[in-house]
Amino acid sequence: MAFPSLSAPALRRGVTLLMAGLVVQAMGHSFVLIVLPALGRQMGIADVRIGLILSLSALVLSLSAPLWGMIGDTWGRRRVILIALAAAAAFPALLALLLYGRLSLGVSATATFAMLLALRLVLAALGGGLMPAAQAYLADVTSREGRARGMGGMGAAFGLGGLAGAGLAFALGGRGWMPALGLLSGVAALVVILVWRGLSEPPRAVLPQTSGAVRLRPLAPFLGITISGLAVYSLIGQVTVLRLQDGFGLSLEASIGTAGGLMMLTMLAMITAQGLIVPRLARTPGTLLRVGSVVALLAGLLALAAPQVAVLGVAMAGLGAGLGLTLPGNLTALSLRGGPGVQARVAGINALAQGAGLALGPLLGAGLHQISPVAPYGAATGFLLGVGVLAWGATRGGCSPDALARSPADRPQGRAAHTEALPSKETAS
Repeated sequence: MAFPSLSAPALRRGVTLLMAGLVVQAMGHSFVLIVLPALGRQMGIADVRIGLILSLSALVLSLSAPLWGMIGDTWGRRRVILIALAAAAAFPALLALLLYGRLSLGVSATATFAMLLALRLVLAALGGGLMPAAQAYLADVTSREGRARGMGGMGAAFGLGGLAGAGLAFALGGRGWMPALGLLSGVAALVVILVWRGLSEPPRAVLPQTSGAVRLRPLAPFLGITISGLAVYSLIGQVTVLRLQDGFGLSLEASIGTAGGLMMLTMLAMITAQGLIVPRLARTPGTLLRVGSVVALLAGLLALAAPQVAVLGVAMAGLGAGLGLTLPGNLTALSLRGGPGVQARVAGINALAQGAGLALGPLLGAGLHQISPVAPYGAATGFLLGVGVLAWGATRGGCSPDALARSPADRPQGRAAHTEALPSKETAS
């Protein structure tokens, strides 16, 4: 299927709208990840059951992602993105209805758990295409030298949305759930409308069918980094509010507000790292991986030993900075090590790895928290050690230019249409 070339303004508008979609999706995800464990206790749903909901929904999302990746390669990125954003807009509003039924109408905790689980699984299946489609869209419209900047922008959008969701939880401090969930749904619905009206299908080269095979061996260490990094993110997001309650003795309301503040620090550090450091190292994803993994591991060790909330805050900021460097470098390495014509499929496989990490983190965190409030942080540190081993082992000689794939933007006939919208075309190191 051939797609027409787009003007530079159309490409810039498309990237802006895509980033807006990623922001609102991450905002909703961050808010729910922070408040749902505490809300679960308020509704009489056990911690492990809440962890099960988050883990199973992440698993469903990951299993659906490769299918959405193949659909995106044939059906187009735009439609997949719209379906996923519509699911992201629906979930907060439907969650508010469930909360109202449990807290005001007396629906049983068992029935609420069953409905929440079913709702989360269905919408996760529909939303599984967002990350692979977004990653493939950016691969379509960036050059290989500018790929890290594009993936860094994707990470910054995720961080900005996470910051906004954490800020909302911090501002509420355990109150006003219904209006907050309504606000999240309303903002997401507005973005869906804007994307539907303004996002165009990106240009893609017509490639032979034989180019559609994905070689997994070159991708394996980077997929391992994805699993471990996302496991840490989801684990920490799940158990922070619980550690504040059970480890530091904070009340329900104080723990939610403080957890929101800590996640704000994490996301702010992530955005800062991606805004200031990633552009300067954009052509060397191996450097991003190595430096980021060391920073994240040191932060994990500090979080494990933190005797006070203030020290935990410093550790969370360091973790955000470390992941803010590691994840864009990892996305770039995955994209460049893929082959022509399979960007959405590579993104779908990576989304499968993302889902595995997001599924593992909450369930592992909730289970280990029953042993000790600091036990989940020990597991997180172990994952971060694994990230470091994989990052340094896979990039000892840097991300080899011999493994880099070429996007349509790199092709001579595509350069003129992309020049204004794309980063510089310097030679990759």
